[in-house]
Amino acid sequence: MAATTATGVAEAGPVTPTAVTITLPAPTGPDPVGLTQWHLTDTNRADPWDPDQRRELMVQIWYPADDADIAPIAPWMPPGGQQEQSYGLAQSGVAPDSWALGPSHSRSDEPARTGNGRFPILLNSPGLDDTTGLNTAQAEDLASHGYVVVAINHTHEAFAVQFPDGHTEHSVVQVDSSPNVLEGLLPTRVADTRFVLDQLTAAAAHSTEADAALPQHLADDLDLTKVGMFGHSLGGSTTAQTMHDDSRVAAGVNLDGPILGPVATDGLDRPMLMLAADNSPWFAHPGWEPLWASNTGLKLPLRITGARHMSFTDEQVIVAQLATAGVVSPDSRNSAIGPIDATRSLDLQRSYLLAYFDAVFGRSDRSPAETITRLAQPEMLPHL
Repeated sequence: MAATTATGVAEAGPVTPTAVTITLPAPTGPDPVGLTQWHLTDTNRADPWDPDQRRELMVQIWYPADDADIAPIAPWMPPGGQQEQSYGLAQSGVAPDSWALGPSHSRSDEPARTGNGRFPILLNSPGLDDTTGLNTAQAEDLASHGYVVVAINHTHEAFAVQFPDGHTEHSVVQVDSSPNVLEGLLPTRVADTRFVLDQLTAAAAHSTEADAALPQHLADDLDLTKVGMFGHSLGGSTTAQTMHDDSRVAAGVNLDGPILGPVATDGLDRPMLMLAADNSPWFAHPGWEPLWASNTGLKLPLRITGARHMSFTDEQVIVAQLATAGVVSPDSRNSAIGPIDATRSLDLQRSYLLAYFDAVFGRSDRSPAETITRLAQPEMLPHL
């Protein structure tokens, strides 16, 4: 589904002698951003890949923070995400000592902002083999505009997930698995997502059923009446199926993922924005058109001219800056993330995600459909 790092990112050739530090684009909103790692165990569910163990998850949460700046700046990605990028780039010929990730723009466990009401929740599901840190640029931006973004590492599908006791669980699923195999992963992914939403509900109610504590004030900031979801690749599939199975999720965004599972034929009765790559293989996938035919909710299918599958992750930032530094060739860059300017691509994604969810949750005076129409940009083309 989502490759660890697109094959062919680098070609044989000179590597810069000095490590290139990759800079994460700053969020555009007014709020400082906090970040926490949430360790959860579903005591009612066995792990399908390790049946003797309960299902254990690491969840990454970005949120509007206090402006005290008392907490340390968080890394861009947790250890598993850094391992994923290092491995993927090395497989493509990029020397590990030729690059490094800069810091994030979030502060670890900073107290949450108070005094301005509760914040909508946006669940996030990564693509197969990907970890939560790979959508940091999108997540930080949404948090800086007043959203709580809750991203789920799907254990044994994410490349590597490190837990508080130090042990790490790696992916056991082939990245190039068939659609039938991918569809078989959805029940676990959806169950993960619904469990996390249950835990957020328990935390907001200060229930003893909450599995773990959240940073100061964050539990009181959660608006469980406004829940959306977005995901890339198989995470987009997970978004659609979670909406199908759980009415608490009011709206979704599928970032270049197929439509798999019962939702493909049953459809949805709530809004779904789909942002696809210019050459997306899912255009021809049988799940897309049946979904639109049976959907009674708002349908907003768009594609980004010049984008590729991994353009919807932080990989576009990483590969673009490595190309600028001469670590990867222009042809390899375009193969991995497309010819579109990476900064422009990220700006488009950030603006569409924010405007769409603002419209869905009544934070603007326009409907989602009118919002997307008014946002029209030359690179954004309708698909269906």
